[in-house]
Amino acid sequence: MKVLLILMLLVPTLLCADDVYIQGGAKFSGQIVKQTETTISLDVGDGIVGIPTARVERIVDGLSPLEEYNARAAKLQPKDANGWRDLGRWAADQGLAKQASHAFHAVLRIDSDDLEARSALGFVHINGVWMTEEQSYRAQGFVKYDDEWMTMAEVQLAQTTAAAEQARQEAEDRADMAHMAAQDAEWQAREAQKQAEEAQREDLGWDPPVYWGGWGYGVNYWPSTASVVRWPANRPVQRPVQRPATRVPR
Repeated sequence: MKVLLILMLLVPTLLCADDVYIQGGAKFSGQIVKQTETTISLDVGDGIVGIPTARVERIVDGLSPLEEYNARAAKLQPKDANGWRDLGRWAADQGLAKQASHAFHAVLRIDSDDLEARSALGFVHINGVWMTEEQSYRAQGFVKYDDEWMTMAEVQLAQTTAAAEQARQEAEDRADMAHMAAQDAEWQAREAQKQAEEAQREDLGWDPPVYWGGWGYGVNYWPSTASVVRWPANRPVQRPVQRPATRVPR
């Protein structure tokens, strides 16, 4: 591989037409117009393709379709309509769109009404006049809307449909936003009520009721620390005075 690349650099005149095979099985055919250590520039007919040298598996010398086109075109006379027509067909079959167009235009320079050349180049025959596709559509009253040729009625229908769809989408968006706003308002109201209840409990100094099964049934309120009367530790406990019972005479 390295030897092949070195030969390619040293003998660029031999690289006029080649099949370039790259990793993965793909192949490019054309004329190599420039060669560097990192890139091969290949003229494939419709443009220049840059191929990284590191991806090249091999290069096979051969006659590319582009070189064959150039060789055949050089042999044709300017007035040889049949020759140019045949060459245009061949170039189209080879995927050389640019060269096929060149050949069919050569035919039209000889015979401006040649049906095959006109059709191949996209012309249509309207009321005895050759026109391009765009000219033919406009001549028939069509207009281009959203990359399609339509009548004015079709354009109006498309615009009406698009406006209705946009209005429907906007209505759905507004409904979704209103629903989200309502949910947010409801959540904020619950949070505000919760905060108000907590503030009220703090102001009153009592805790929420606690159910104690061991104390019987019903709600038992656990007193807050503020309401509990605490006896001093050194204060004696006063006990009730025991008085003798009074006898009543019979």
